[in-house]
Amino acid sequence: METITFKTATGKAYHLDIDKIHPNILSGGSPGRIKKMAKFVKNPELIEGDRGHTVLHGEYEGIKISAFATGMGPASTAIILPEAIELAEGPVTMLRLGTAGALQPFISIGDLVISSGAVRDEGTTRAAVGPEYPAISNPELIPLMIAASKKHGYDLLKNIWVGITHTKDDLYFAETPQFSPITEFTTPKLESYKRMGVLASSMEFSVYCTMRDFYEGRRDDRILTGEILAILAAQEKEGAIDVSKVDKVKLEKDMITIGLDTLVLVDKLRKGKKIDVDLMDIIKKMIDVPSRRKLSK
Repeated sequence: METITFKTATGKAYHLDIDKIHPNILSGGSPGRIKKMAKFVKNPELIEGDRGHTVLHGEYEGIKISAFATGMGPASTAIILPEAIELAEGPVTMLRLGTAGALQPFISIGDLVISSGAVRDEGTTRAAVGPEYPAISNPELIPLMIAASKKHGYDLLKNIWVGITHTKDDLYFAETPQFSPITEFTTPKLESYKRMGVLASSMEFSVYCTMRDFYEGRRDDRILTGEILAILAAQEKEGAIDVSKVDKVKLEKDMITIGLDTLVLVDKLRKGKKIDVDLMDIIKKMIDVPSRRKLSK
């Protein structure tokens, strides 16, 4: 595969500072979240690169996994993901574990959101493809993420939701546009996303989808990518967003275990093994989800 990333004199990825990565991957913006994952895997190996992009290698239920921190925002993510993808051999499953603010009234603090795709409200991916091009999650992962979530007390319409999310390249002015000096432009924009049913707002997933599509044209093996978001805040009409009321420790633990269990399910299916999951029941529940109008009443 022709590569595009920089390498060190020793052949390591220039920013991640590693020369290997397993194809079962969890990632997130926060180095602290990656360090916490070490408690959930066997034989953990933590690597601290010079640029602060923590990497973890380990084993979970018989499969080798890796995890890494992208840093915050699309620009940092667009530097790190190509390095990881170019190092990974074989079919890749890469799940982003992130945090977000809710954009719909029926989504509560402490819920989880699974992204089916992302609004590309950022400038970074436009260096790769025009704004008309969609950012879509791998749909085959969604029922598996729901199945893994059920093991940890999450269920559709109760505390887990599936739908389009929003990717932005600014935090405060984009998510609380009432503070923006150009609020007359930013507020209607965010309101239009809410009216169209966008579930939550975060900062990286559109890059994952764009880089997957770019690299699937350059390598022989598939790349599956998905996202699980923990909701830390509800959308406030006035004032600043308060993220102090959430049990972040529990949410991070739940996201990590759900992500790991999803990787195991995908690995088993790739190897032709049976999984103890009623996928037809999950798909029926997805079909039976009420309209957004009913949910918002």
